Amino acid sequence: MDKKQKAKLKELVEGGKWNYVLTYGSRYALFMFLFFWFFTKFILEEEFWVGLNLVIWGIAGLIIGLWGWSNINKKLKEK
Repeated sequence: MDKKQKAKLKELVEGGKWNYVLTYGSRYALFMFLFFWFFTKFILEEEFWVGLNLVIWGIAGLIIGLWGWSNINKKLKEK
């Protein structure tokens, strides 16, 4: 990892854990929610359960955000 990449990772860490998790996790969750809404409504032509999908993709976004945060910290600890 070069200095530029390491500086970018340090900048993300300085922003804070929950800021990272909410920013990147919510991007993933929003993308997946919209994708499955489109897929369910227009491809499968089935009923889309908004509440259930908000919960599912919200939890998935939280998990993805926490996983990304742990990977950033692992990369920073490597030499």
